[in-house]
Amino acid sequence: MSYVVVGNRVIDSGEILKHIEENFECNAAKDLTKGSKRDDTLVYQIFQDANILKEEIKLQGVSEDATEEEIIEEMMSLADENLLDIEEFIPEGFIYHGYSYHYDEGKEEIKSVVVAIHQEVGEARLKDVINRILNSLD
Repeated sequence: MSYVVVGNRVIDSGEILKHIEENFECNAAKDLTKGSKRDDTLVYQIFQDANILKEEIKLQGVSEDATEEEIIEEMMSLADENLLDIEEFIPEGFIYHGYSYHYDEGKEEIKSVVVAIHQEVGEARLKDVINRILNSLD
């Protein structure tokens, strides 16, 4: 658990993690805020169940003869779309981006990262932070 200070507000990253875990369908979620080494940034790693994602893309009519690579691409895309639901838990005044970066075939899950940064910092800095965090993740 970490605290993010923005102006005169103190935001508990653990409380946001709790909302994500209670309201977002995932195998697990981790608070990586402290590891960002920034006091204006929230960072979460989300693990989505690949089997559930596969079922959803089948319901959406993905071709039965799709290659494994195409199915993985569809799962990654759907995992990204699902991350949009987390935005409702991000505090007002923050800009947010979620990105699915790895399919773990052995664990049957998609790994994603969600980063939110105070809007005054800006979109360009958000992208820099995301790239730095992705380079530090497994």
